[in-house]
Amino acid sequence: MSSLQDSIRKKLNLGKEEGVTKQISLTLNEQTLLRVDAIVEQFKKLTGGKGDIPSSRNQLIEDAIEEYVSAAADVLLNDYLVNLEESMSNPEAEGRKPLDDQEWDLLVCPAENNGFEKVFLGKNQWYSNRLAESRISNIRYIACYRSAPYSAITHYAKVKEIKAYGQGKHIIYFDGEAIPLDRSVRLGSSTMQTVRKTRYTSLEKLQRADEVSELT
Repeated sequence: MSSLQDSIRKKLNLGKEEGVTKQISLTLNEQTLLRVDAIVEQFKKLTGGKGDIPSSRNQLIEDAIEEYVSAAADVLLNDYLVNLEESMSNPEAEGRKPLDDQEWDLLVCPAENNGFEKVFLGKNQWYSNRLAESRISNIRYIACYRSAPYSAITHYAKVKEIKAYGQGKHIIYFDGEAIPLDRSVRLGSSTMQTVRKTRYTSLEKLQRADEVSELT
């Protein structure tokens, strides 16, 4: 019975961030496909088909695309101050305010994990594409929902200064280093696929929460 229950849970969880896949068709030239197949064959010989090394053409292509997307997101964030995760969100979502002005003091932004480590943790700052000017004065703290493999909010930082930087972008400078949470705030049982919306909440709620849904 337990295996059947696990199977049902897995199917119900397909709408969440982990495990979500969509089938697409790709056109690659013959030489590239031959090289892909040759690489996979060599991987199999070297590892005996064990471990996390791609063991099929599709798996290798999927891994390569994920690596490229991750690298491209890093370039956009570090070189052009474009937060790719925010740019993918619903433009109207940024205007949603869950709390009264007196009750919220923390901004939560979506973040690709590599960019989070290099900028939020490495530079003690963050780049946001979506900030309502009328709310900037309320922002005292900032946190980011990190993409896989963390899929959680793990740190927050005290905000020192927020500066506009062309075409609606903002640089958020921290007052000191990012502060790790006592426990991560995960996606949990929420039906949302992932966090792709800028959110306003409070530091108090963040420090009490176990799941992202508790921040609203």
